[in-house]
Amino acid sequence: MTMADRKGFTLLEVLVSLSILATTLLLAYQVMSGAISASERSERWTVASYLAESMVLDVLDSFPDTAETEGKFSPPMQAYAWKRSIRQAAHADAREVEVVVLWNSDGREERLSITALAVK
Repeated sequence: MTMADRKGFTLLEVLVSLSILATTLLLAYQVMSGAISASERSERWTVASYLAESMVLDVLDSFPDTAETEGKFSPPMQAYAWKRSIRQAAHADAREVEVVVLWNSDGREERLSITALAVK
């Protein structure tokens, strides 16, 4: 039996194939991990924008007095905090309402701000 008659893969071919497979799987894992992280971050921003919008709409139902308040949302949204500033606008019959929603994400503070006008 000669070398040309042997069938199968050499050890070198198997090792090269395994290293290519390992590299491909590692890259696929990193891509999936990044996609999951981006999805979670997007969800937090969506929740924060909904919370800020609801706080602004609560104030716009009536003509608010100027004030600055802050607090935390009740469960299950206790991971989010808020700051609301109501200031006199340029016109006497208008108030500028700013709501900032804050939360921690991966060890750093994130914030989203929404501003609206309340008028008489």
